[in-house]
Formats: sequence, structure tokens, C-alpha cells
Amino acid sequence: MSLELQVFMWFALGAACLLSGNTLRNKYQRLTRNGKLATGIVNGVIDDSWLKIFGDNGIYHHSIRFITADKRWISKSYISLLDDLEKRYSEGESIDVIYNPADPEEFIVGSSPNSLGPIVFMLIGLGLIMYSIWILLSGYI
Repeated sequence: MSLELQVFMWFALGAACLLSGNTLRNKYQRLTRNGKLATGIVNGVIDDSWLKIFGDNGIYHHSIRFITADKRWISKSYISLLDDLEKRYSEGESIDVIYNPADPEEFIVGSSPNSLGPIVFMLIGLGLIMYSIWILLSGYI
């Protein structure tokens, strides 16, 4: 693989991680600032065990159901990736949900969401961009 292709590949992957992390962080901040709090119920847990990219921790889809302030029922799948790796909610468990009043299907779980996931994505992105620069510099030295 050519040097330019390697640099481009790692840089593009790093930029994608950086952008994804920033988008998630902005979503968390916006929902925490402007969202409404509701109590939800976990309808089901789907363990995607084939996606065990983090050791024993796979990606868990939680089916969450809650009622909005204007009495609309929202039932939607919630994917917990890096924001809360260790927390696996049990079926029937009552949880706090912060939702967007303009679009209630946009929500996060927890009254004070852990913003570790977006920061991890951004750090990975920054590391990959620095790695691509190192590859570029070492190829021309």
C-alpha cells in the first residue's frame, strides 16, 4: 500500500471519529440543556454478541418506552455504545430519559448522561490523525 494511501486512510478514519465524537457530545449537551425528563421502562435487551469489539462488552440495544409531557408514548431502541459500557439495563427496569420535546424519538438514557463515549471517540480520532501525520513524516525522512 502506498504511503499516500496509508496517510489518507488513517487521516480519514481519525477525522470520522473526531466528527462522530463531537456530534455525540453536542447532542448530549443540547439534550441536557433543553431536554425534558421522563421516566422510561426497559421493554427488552438485545445482546449483539457478534459485535464484541470491546472484549466481553458487546453493543446492547435496549428497547425503551416512555411517555412525554404531552402524553405521547414513545417506544424506540436505544444503542449503548461507549457512553455506558458497563451498564446493562434489565428488562422491566425503570430508568430516567431525557428527550427532545420537538422530536421525542431523540433521547438519551440517564438524568445526567456520561459523556465519556464522545470524549473517547474524539481522543481516538485525534490519535489516528497524529498517527497519519507520523506516517507521512517518517516516510519523507
